[in-house]
Amino acid sequence: MKQRDKMRELFQRHRGNEEHTIQAYADAEERGEVPRNSDLRGLTARDYAARLFADGIAKGWIHEPPPAA
Repeated sequence: MKQRDKMRELFQRHRGNEEHTIQAYADAEERGEVPRNSDLRGLTARDYAARLFADGIAKGWIHEPPPAA
């Protein structure tokens, strides 16, 4: 699964909760579920997830989840 796809999936699953989404992504990366394309800065999985989350929000490729039922 691609990084953005995994982040979108987790964003939806955690209903937009930033902390939960970031931690879930970091956990998935550590389990090998989502490969990191490059590690230019030697970031931890959590730091990388936080930057990916911020990028998704800033660039609009993460969208708000549907309202809770």
